[in-house]
Amino acid sequence: MVKRAGIGNNDRWVASAIFIVLAMVYWHGRSLSFGGGDSPEHVVSCLTWGVSHTPGYPLYTLLGHLFSKLPFGTPEGNVNWFSGVCQAAAAAVLFLLMRRFKLSLPAALTSAGLAAFSPLFWYYSEIPEVRSLNNLLAVLSAHLAVRYGQTKRRRDLSALAAVLGLGISHHPTYVLILPAIAFWLWREGVLPRGRQALYVCLGVIGCCTLPYLILGIRLHVSPPVYNTWGIRTWSDLSGLFLRRELGAPWRVVAGGRGMFESVAGSGGGFKLELLVLHSKWLADSLWFDGGSAGLGLALIGAIWLASRQRQILGFVGIWLGVSVAACLLLVSQQLILFDVPYVHTVALRFYLLPLLAVFIVVGFGVDGLAQRSKPVTAWILMAAAVLPFVANPVNLKGRDVQLRYGRDILNSSGHDDLIIMMTEPGIFAMDYLDYVQHQTEHRAFLVTPLFSSPRYLHALKRRYPDLNVPLDGSGMISTDWREWLRRNPNRRLCSESVFPLSLAQQFPGLSPSGVLVSPSVKRPKPQIAAAKARRFLDETSIGRLSLADIYPRSPDIYMRRVARGLLSWYNSLLDAKKDAALRADIQRRLARL
Repeated sequence: MVKRAGIGNNDRWVASAIFIVLAMVYWHGRSLSFGGGDSPEHVVSCLTWGVSHTPGYPLYTLLGHLFSKLPFGTPEGNVNWFSGVCQAAAAAVLFLLMRRFKLSLPAALTSAGLAAFSPLFWYYSEIPEVRSLNNLLAVLSAHLAVRYGQTKRRRDLSALAAVLGLGISHHPTYVLILPAIAFWLWREGVLPRGRQALYVCLGVIGCCTLPYLILGIRLHVSPPVYNTWGIRTWSDLSGLFLRRELGAPWRVVAGGRGMFESVAGSGGGFKLELLVLHSKWLADSLWFDGGSAGLGLALIGAIWLASRQRQILGFVGIWLGVSVAACLLLVSQQLILFDVPYVHTVALRFYLLPLLAVFIVVGFGVDGLAQRSKPVTAWILMAAAVLPFVANPVNLKGRDVQLRYGRDILNSSGHDDLIIMMTEPGIFAMDYLDYVQHQTEHRAFLVTPLFSSPRYLHALKRRYPDLNVPLDGSGMISTDWREWLRRNPNRRLCSESVFPLSLAQQFPGLSPSGVLVSPSVKRPKPQIAAAKARRFLDETSIGRLSLADIYPRSPDIYMRRVARGLLSWYNSLLDAKKDAALRADIQRRLARL
């Protein structure tokens, strides 16, 4: 067992100061719209109190909705700030955890500072994402487990059970910390048994069910406008929690298969090359998000723990080992490598839990070195680990790449067009402009990745009651676009410009229109193509996009693929001699990407 330690009022005051300062920092740099990846969907879900993709995130959505109602700021900005508040609280609780381990003040501040200012954590603290709340629940459960081991108080065990239940309900990756929690309680001799274990299990189940129960009441009393998956019944809610649409709870991404059924290459089986690639990404993240000083201190901390505090080393080692194993064995085999830079940014979010474990060990490295030298050494080590990150602040205000792309889609289409949506950034941006801003008029957005889902068919008919939806022989939504036009003669068909274009297989020609394309009887004439290319370059945000507009290592990098595809396509339509100047302009813009 570790030496008993409590925390004093001074520690609580310091933790409160950490929380307040970080909440202000994240408020200053937060996005006022949304970031990349799933964040546009989370904004829409929070603002409308709707239903996100599996597992629905009802706890996050409810709390985010309450934050959107704050009497200051903007609703979108306040939803973004909710992530910052969660991460600020996570850093404060991590500080208290380190003080319970009897670490010095600068050592505890080092761990908290890394959790606050490490680039990956800082980024996810300023966009509407579920990760910061997951970090808070993970650190809070660790703190409560240690506190219960020290106090043996029933109320601490009850609080731990409540947080465990909320964590399990919130995000599937939270369960990766449970083996470490169980190990700690076992080593402390306080692992619940008998009737106490039954009460704990009931508490965990009750708190796990509570967010879904509230969502169920919401669905029955006042159905939300944003509910893409058509969740209506209690059975639907259980399927939402169990990720039934993905196939199983352990399937971490849409389209993923089991551990030994890789979808990234031809055939099944475990893909060693993917494991190697993701291992490299994880190592890069440890270096970039932990820093050279942090990693050095973590190594020293691990050696120090091995000689003096093996229980803590076992606790952190299980935390780190289980979360890393899940990242590498599951995530590496399920993420489809259709765009390697983008998939890399998606994989990064799974490294947050392992990094938290590393930051705990860093604190012990600082403390171990400080005990062998002067007290000021600990403060110097803290500065060496944290200040390089503080010197490069993350500020996401004005980085609205996906939102601007959504507005490009509106400006490139007519008010009653059928628009084929293929990209996640485009789909989620249009959801925001449709359900929140109400700017889409009578446009109908057809999300082709969901065409095989019966739930989406019902949702589509509810959203667009006048739309005549053709079905294929299996009863699924048809991708016969000629049939769509025949059944909806008063609508024009257009599509996102994702290459290769699916429309090209069914129509003799394609005509560009801003960031969209529409079917035509033949290839546009060079002079018409040149005029449209010039308008695209002058009037769309995508035409002016450069890497400087995209925050590094963020899911916004997908917009680079979209921009390069559009620029290259417009370039292919131009005459090499007559449009030489225009082609040169396009080449310059491609070079900036």
